[in-house]
Amino acid sequence: MTVRGAVSGAFAVAMLLVATAACSVSFNAGSSLDRAKVEQTLTKALEEETGTKPDKVDCPGDLEGKLDTTMECTLTKDSAEYAVKLTVTKVDGLDVRFDYKVASTAKNGSTPEVTFGETMLEERVSSILEEEVGQRPDKIDCPGDLAGKVGETMRCTLSAGTDEIGLTVTVTEVEGTSMNFNVEVDES
Repeated sequence: MTVRGAVSGAFAVAMLLVATAACSVSFNAGSSLDRAKVEQTLTKALEEETGTKPDKVDCPGDLEGKLDTTMECTLTKDSAEYAVKLTVTKVDGLDVRFDYKVASTAKNGSTPEVTFGETMLEERVSSILEEEVGQRPDKIDCPGDLAGKVGETMRCTLSAGTDEIGLTVTVTEVEGTSMNFNVEVDES
């Protein structure tokens, strides 16, 4: 079986994964969300998505709870700064939803090396297999981090009950800080 998984960018040293595709956050607010709450909400969303907390998120002010309002914040990780664009996508009473998109290059123009951390890789492979076959494996065990180089492969082990089956993860595409890969489970 071959399935495809898309993984969003990573900072090489810290392996902080950030979304290059827009991700959404929902919060309760009045007519706006104050700066500190925006920074806190965005930090929490990034940490939940990636498993790693940014060193700092800095926004220029309050985020107005009005459809299509935009704001650019700055995410700092390991001394590199990345622009994060927020866009309000839904306002329903006090419930406000915004999408965020992290730039694929640092403000100084450098592009982070794409790496997918071992724990996040194991979780993502489990999720992909669950989506494909309707059942989550008991465990996926990979030997380390997956480097974002097209053609890079990694052998992992899938455990389901008493069965252990090998699988291969192969990087098929790297664009900016996005990595796509295939997961192929060995024939049993």
